[in-house]
Amino acid sequence: MSQRLILALDEHWPQQPACPWVLLGPDDQPVSRGESDPRHWPQAERCEVVLLGAQALWLEVPLPRGAQRRDLPRLLSYALEDRLLKDPDSQALLLTHRGPAPDGEQDLGGVLVVAKERLRQLVAQLQAVGHPPHRMYAEIQTSPADDEAWHLSLGPGGGVLRPHPDAGQALDAGLLPDLLPVLVARAGAAGQPPAALVLHLAPGTPRPELPPELGARLGQPYEWWSGAAHGRPTNLLQGEFAPREAGGGWLGRLLAPALLGAGALGLWLLATLGQTLWLGHQVSDAQARMARVYQTSFPNAPLVAPAAQMRQQLNQERSRRGLLRDDDALALLAQAAEALGTDAMDALAGLQYEEGRLDLILNPTSEARARAALGLLASRGLLADLRQDGPALHLLLRRESLQ
Repeated sequence: MSQRLILALDEHWPQQPACPWVLLGPDDQPVSRGESDPRHWPQAERCEVVLLGAQALWLEVPLPRGAQRRDLPRLLSYALEDRLLKDPDSQALLLTHRGPAPDGEQDLGGVLVVAKERLRQLVAQLQAVGHPPHRMYAEIQTSPADDEAWHLSLGPGGGVLRPHPDAGQALDAGLLPDLLPVLVARAGAAGQPPAALVLHLAPGTPRPELPPELGARLGQPYEWWSGAAHGRPTNLLQGEFAPREAGGGWLGRLLAPALLGAGALGLWLLATLGQTLWLGHQVSDAQARMARVYQTSFPNAPLVAPAAQMRQQLNQERSRRGLLRDDDALALLAQAAEALGTDAMDALAGLQYEEGRLDLILNPTSEARARAALGLLASRGLLADLRQDGPALHLLLRRESLQ
């Protein structure tokens, strides 16, 4: 493995250009370290960054059970809308973990929140000084943590408190004597008091004056770079911030397989085109037969849409005989229940029916399942639409008509 330069950047960089850094060798052990501005940083094959302090938040939010990965950005924005001072769309939201909630009805997910503008600034400045970042981490996730105790780390960015491996928050070092007892008391009231408080101090950092009743004991010295070098923290450079050159060294090796795949794709497209033309011919024949059947059955009726017209005639005949039409409330409700599947009973909060249109009022947690059902309903000749009206979610259904 090549050498790595790891930088510790606080909220004042690059206005204050000097920052701590460490150069790791191929064995991930420090070769050199220091604190200087970019002119004196050592050269390395890779540059990584640890964002110090409160530049990132780590929150836990509820998520619908079984929510698909493609729906996560929208669900995370919705869950965090009331917990962020700024618009969620202006923040990078990165899922760190996900598991069942205590109630067993939904999931809980950890989300790192970082301002997109801050990420853009850091990436642009580091590229400008000749050290484009390959990976970026949050100190609140890289500082020491375990399931046995609370860990408080004091280093170049201030204080970081880790109650367990899936949580962390930045604390003002000057407020620790007053703030820590409040956090401990709150955890005790919730039935989760810390078994112990372990204090990690970076070299040269004085020990804070903490209340004796907290029973804080000294742990290993705080090496701010260690979690980034040896752990598996979440990379903040994802999506639009991912390095363009990532994986570039593989292009030469992938060229031959890519050409082979392109040839196979071309043959598949030709076969698909032939099948599409054949199916189009079959559809045209079926439509022509349908038109002949309708004109034979109803010689005096104008031909507009044979399938819809025959269904309309069938519904009229059913009404005369006292039978259920396919656009009645019960028929539409049965189609919706089948499309929603096992979630239908818990999803439904109310319904309205008027002139062939069924309005199902759904619980907000069933939005993902309702959107998945739209395509199935459309394939059965139903016009389906999902609308948000305040906190209520409406699934509107009706049969296709001639109008």
